[in-house]
Amino acid sequence: MVEAIREQIYCGQNGDGEYLSPSYYTDPFFEKKGRWYHRQQGYIDWKYDITPPEASAMLGLPPRPEDVPNLYINGLFHSEITATLQGDILEVDYGMGNGSAIVAKYGESLLNPGDAAVEYFNREYMWPSIEKFFNDCGYR
Repeated sequence: MVEAIREQIYCGQNGDGEYLSPSYYTDPFFEKKGRWYHRQQGYIDWKYDITPPEASAMLGLPPRPEDVPNLYINGLFHSEITATLQGDILEVDYGMGNGSAIVAKYGESLLNPGDAAVEYFNREYMWPSIEKFFNDCGYR
């Protein structure tokens, strides 16, 4: 599930299937004095060199638009995403780095699995487990 969530974020989507917002064109970050002040297109070009928009291999999501973030520069945020089962709830955590600020900026649904992630997980993990259970119990 973690890999599926990472892939949907890499494609610029949250768990609701919406593109991450703010986009580079509307992000207040570019209004702050500094290296990227009013240089959205330069940032987009720089990000394109690092992580060009690509369709997702696992989930079949389309490439993100060039102005939509994928929250990947050095991989730290993506690598710190983990998931643990707490009873019957899957808890997805953003780690110790800047994950709390990223989730605050892009919303709680950032770390939720979207429809494509749930479909992938069910197809690749849940159904095979259910089939195995029925086979092991002699129902087939």
